[in-house]
Amino acid sequence: MSINSISVLSEASASSYEERPSEEGKILYLISVIYDGEKKSAVLRFYNPNTGKMEFIQDKTGHKPYLLTDASPEDVERIVPENFKHRVLKAERVEKYDVLSDRKLVLTKVEVSDPLAIGGAKPKDLRTMLKEAGFNVWEANIKYYDSYTYDIGLIPGMPYRIKGDQIEPVASMNEEEKREIEKIFGEEGEKVLEIAFEMASMLRHPVPKMKCAAIDIEVAAPAFQVPSPSEPKRPIIAAAIVGDDIKRVYLLKRGSDVVLSEDFEVIQHEDEISLIREFINEIKKYAVIYTFNGDNFDLPYLAKRAKELGITNTGIRLETDRALLDEGIHIDLYKLFSNRSIQVYVFKNRYLGYTLDEVSEGLLGEKKVDIGSHDIANLPPDKLARYCIQDAKLTFSLANLLDNGLLKLLFIFSRISRMSLEEVSRHGISQWIKSMIYSMYRRRNWLIPNSEDVTRIRGSKTFSRAIIKGKKYMGAIVLAPRPGVHFKAAVLDFASMYPSIIKRWRISFETINCPHEECKMNKPVEELPHWVCSKGVGIVPEIIGVLRDLRVKMYKKMAKNERFSEEERNWFDTVQNSLKVLLNASYGVFGFEEFPLYSPPAAEMITAIARKAIMSAVREAENMSMSVIYGDTDSLFIEDAPIEKLQELERRVEASLGIDLELDKVYRYVVLSKLKKNYLGVTEDGHVDVKGLLGKKRNIPDIVKKAFFETLDELSRARNKEEFEESKKKIGEIIKKYVNRLRSREFEMEEVCFRSTLNKRLGDYVKTTPQHVKAARLLEERLNMRIVPGDVISYVKVTGREGVKPVELAGKQEVDVDKYIEIMRSTFQQILDALDLDFDSLAKGKTSESLEGFL
Repeated sequence: MSINSISVLSEASASSYEERPSEEGKILYLISVIYDGEKKSAVLRFYNPNTGKMEFIQDKTGHKPYLLTDASPEDVERIVPENFKHRVLKAERVEKYDVLSDRKLVLTKVEVSDPLAIGGAKPKDLRTMLKEAGFNVWEANIKYYDSYTYDIGLIPGMPYRIKGDQIEPVASMNEEEKREIEKIFGEEGEKVLEIAFEMASMLRHPVPKMKCAAIDIEVAAPAFQVPSPSEPKRPIIAAAIVGDDIKRVYLLKRGSDVVLSEDFEVIQHEDEISLIREFINEIKKYAVIYTFNGDNFDLPYLAKRAKELGITNTGIRLETDRALLDEGIHIDLYKLFSNRSIQVYVFKNRYLGYTLDEVSEGLLGEKKVDIGSHDIANLPPDKLARYCIQDAKLTFSLANLLDNGLLKLLFIFSRISRMSLEEVSRHGISQWIKSMIYSMYRRRNWLIPNSEDVTRIRGSKTFSRAIIKGKKYMGAIVLAPRPGVHFKAAVLDFASMYPSIIKRWRISFETINCPHEECKMNKPVEELPHWVCSKGVGIVPEIIGVLRDLRVKMYKKMAKNERFSEEERNWFDTVQNSLKVLLNASYGVFGFEEFPLYSPPAAEMITAIARKAIMSAVREAENMSMSVIYGDTDSLFIEDAPIEKLQELERRVEASLGIDLELDKVYRYVVLSKLKKNYLGVTEDGHVDVKGLLGKKRNIPDIVKKAFFETLDELSRARNKEEFEESKKKIGEIIKKYVNRLRSREFEMEEVCFRSTLNKRLGDYVKTTPQHVKAARLLEERLNMRIVPGDVISYVKVTGREGVKPVELAGKQEVDVDKYIEIMRSTFQQILDALDLDFDSLAKGKTSESLEGFL
């Protein structure tokens, strides 16, 4: 790829470019594309691994924002008012392939001077003008930096060689790897082979080493109140930065106390201005800055507070929903860890809530420094320092999980999706898949359809009856569990079941209910009226199929191949895990209403085939005299089967269905409740998997959570039936102990607190009054506290008319212990039912029946 007349801008702020000549043969990693409003052009942000700095390349190819419409150039000329015409640069006829109608269309491409002219200009933009005139518009909602990336053919996260005015991709694959790809995909046609070569080339490049740090700030604010960045009136009294080479906290000096620490460096400032300046200068030394909720708080507050104090050139760029750094990359881990695909597929649901405390406790076994109900502003300087730096330490530790692989994951997702690292880390997987599809469409000169086009042309009606309320079609099958305790339970997973179905049966929004009369007989599921195109229309099955086969047939094997170095094997393992994350969500996007290529018939077809596959595997297992005790979506639980039989079942299923079945894990024992999607399994190494049980839900007081996790810990120790019987007895002792603590009121108030964030102003709660709102109103009335959205309300359940009180106003004798015992009962009920134990009997100290009698 080449860009004519580029300007290379080394180590410069994106807001103050100085043109400089490029160096020959310099290899830089593309991080993102931004738009320079003054120069009205795209600017490419590259990372230089040799200097550890960002470099900027201004585009001068003449690429401009544009949209497509069925209005003619003459119609555009007529519709656009005189005071807007200077923003319309060109209107020309172009040919596009429309996958939904399977034909070529001639449309008008309208280029404009700036992105706001497409959508966002006041009082009207071009998109609105054309729609109001009765014309259709396409590709008008794509962000300009994405549009530029698609058209120019650049891939964020990839290395490029800068040679004069040329930007060239760096070659990656060797001849042996090319032959392997030809071996895997050679018989699937040129189109598939082309995609495979491109994807493999992207995934072969390792990620550059980057200087990273995490930051946190503390503001002088009352307890349980989050300062608002929109009104940064309160001073920043502490700011911490933690990296491999730094552990430092900046404190605003108050009084004569001097803070010293052997664990981290402390720098005290006489005034807030010098604190902020030094902190910002330190941030600029790092290529990657991690925060936890930095988009909504740390960076906006820092930037606006700096401005309030007259500090300029902060290097922080605030946008509507994100805060970016001119000279670095800002990754907000709150948004990343809130991504359900990251939570489920990367971290196996090891954390439930999304606060720093909840995520850190689940993944690191650590928590924030507990300051109780104290005001940040009134903390002693040494405790304030430790509180602030602990948040930065936790954030940095989270960023370095997976053997420092989190950044590698983001680079891989960035390459596949063609989204910047900043965008990938802030958006859900549906946005990644959307961008991946859009980029492929642009490269093939295909028309990117509007969401309403997909449902209007290919249908939105579904025909299977949903089991789950609110769903539009029947989802995955979940077999009724066989309640009780099952030893040596093997879990077999269909490897990438949904991607395999998408590939084998070629199902996507493009292929479902196609316009060809001859395809209407191609019905993979006879009970459904939908058909699938048999003419090879579409590209999504190819993309998903290639990613699936690269993972299963190439990278999983390379990750275990001893002929590669340990570093290479680690990289291949990161690649295959990244692909697993993306592939596991690839089906779900078609059934997600917010996805712009939403297609209920396609989603319905995929789940119907999946249900048939599961039932076929169950029948095969039963024919082999194996005991299937549970099945959930894409996995089977089989009790006490020899490994040889499990391997034979895998072979038979793969042969009949064309879907890989593989042994995922073996539990020492699994406890199944009567409810679906509720079980507890203990692996050979003692790890406890908990699915759906109430004890792991978020809004449960700490005293109940402690009892629950103590129970899990006891269950994890049992290795056989005899030890399990002993564990059951100890569980009874645990429950009795905590019930007695409640009854005798031997607890701290913090242990019985519920914590909820106020999402609206108190006056906006009209129809219903949640318990935390009742508590918040009492704080306002009795303590004259100003309660605003974002405040965390801690409250307890009390006896009497009010029912709840904020913890600040409640005493131990008011706590309604009967309600807490009831919460404990409901929390433990499911697991105790499966163990054949009774909560009330245990609470009174009575023993249960033996395990032998239960089994």
